[in-house]
Amino acid sequence: MMRRGFLLTMTEPPAAMEEEFNAWYDTEHFPERLAILGFRSARRWVAAGAPGEGKYLATYELDSPAVLQSPEYLARYAGATPWTRRCLGRCVLFKRWACEQVQPGNGDAHPLAKALLLLTGEQGIDVPSIAAALQVRRFVASAGEPRHIALIELGSASPRLPAAQPGALMRVYRDYAA
Repeated sequence: MMRRGFLLTMTEPPAAMEEEFNAWYDTEHFPERLAILGFRSARRWVAAGAPGEGKYLATYELDSPAVLQSPEYLARYAGATPWTRRCLGRCVLFKRWACEQVQPGNGDAHPLAKALLLLTGEQGIDVPSIAAALQVRRFVASAGEPRHIALIELGSASPRLPAAQPGALMRVYRDYAA
């Protein structure tokens, strides 16, 4: 059984460029990516936090990890538009993870998720129990560090959270469109 693929990006534009960055993401980048065969869906998320921590998160659901090696994707990736080069080139933070979903197999993103709790770390990420959790999904990255990611999809945009685990990133991102 081929597992689902997943692409995760964490970005943060300079404050002075934020409006242009969001316009680019919503009007050029997402439509361009969703036109590629094998991209099932894409969604944006935003977090409150200190500058430079990664304000935006984008999640891309893929038919399989192989989508990111397809000629169509590689051509788009290598042939970035001038607007793409401008927006990404000026980001104060850009991280990208190409992943395989390992739990729950081929499970889709929960349609009622209002927020995500992003956890990254070593193989044995301890996923806390959270009352607002709709679903937990785990991923292993073939590109990007750290290699182990857990996303807890939440039914509330402001859940009660346990303390962060030492050595792990733990951040809540709320639905950008909400």
